[in-house]
Amino acid sequence: MIGFFEPKEKIIERYVDEAFDAVNGLFSSKQEFIDYLNSFGNPREAELFIKICRYYLVAKKHQPTSYIKLIMIVSAIERIANREKKYQEFYDWIESRKQDQEIERAVSRIQKIDVKGFKEIIRVLKEEYSKMFGSQRNVFYFFRDHLIPQDKMKMCKSLRTKWTDTLDAAPILVLKYGKDVVIKEDTLEEFSRRNNLKTEKHLMPYCYNWKRCYVQYGKCFPEIGCPLKQDEASLNQALKMVIDDIYQMRSDFVHEARITPLNEKDAIGTLAVIGGSRKPVSVELTTEELESIFEGALKHYFDQFAM
Repeated sequence: MIGFFEPKEKIIERYVDEAFDAVNGLFSSKQEFIDYLNSFGNPREAELFIKICRYYLVAKKHQPTSYIKLIMIVSAIERIANREKKYQEFYDWIESRKQDQEIERAVSRIQKIDVKGFKEIIRVLKEEYSKMFGSQRNVFYFFRDHLIPQDKMKMCKSLRTKWTDTLDAAPILVLKYGKDVVIKEDTLEEFSRRNNLKTEKHLMPYCYNWKRCYVQYGKCFPEIGCPLKQDEASLNQALKMVIDDIYQMRSDFVHEARITPLNEKDAIGTLAVIGGSRKPVSVELTTEELESIFEGALKHYFDQFAM
């Protein structure tokens, strides 16, 4: 606990120590961390970085439960995303005179104001509001813009919610056709029947494509072949669906009193359900992976302010 009359220099030193403790895996020494802080062109950016790191330290070192860690990390991202604007409720945002132009634009698109037209106006305004204050959208943008491709792929594979037929293609197709096999059949059933291959149902990642993915017993082998490696748009699309589910896990805890834990280290997966539809999900993302991914993205975000 910080004393009321503790010298300012001591307080700053303690804050820096705590911030470094949170992300020490990203720096070779405390001095390198201090040099990084001193390189920021604006002291406010360094102050925010320290504040976020100290908050994250509570999740990383003092919070043993994985779902609380997840919620706190999402909260830290929301704090970064909303740093330049004060949050407003939707009704307060509409009442603000600054939105008169947006309202005028939405109203002008509707020729007749009836129930359908009114709902369309609200939909348009809600879309504009979400662009500014949408937390779920902001969390996705943060990960999309600040994750390296390898971590994006790790995130895409971390949740399996697509209950689908799969083809154990890893040991068979590679030997028969080579890595660049081209499948002309339209359906998996047709291809498996023609080649006398067995299909099984598994929970798979959103990005699973039976024509291009090599799997065995539901496990992906991206080192053999993965369409996301060459297609950034598909990678970001799959990432968005995973982030939406992660945000839903956060909302389930906050609003529905439902817990969806992350996976235990070295376990195959943690089965759970998420959302109002009780969608089944196999969570393969571990606490350690989430922390590593977040820390890398956090530093990438603040690198833009370092000189």
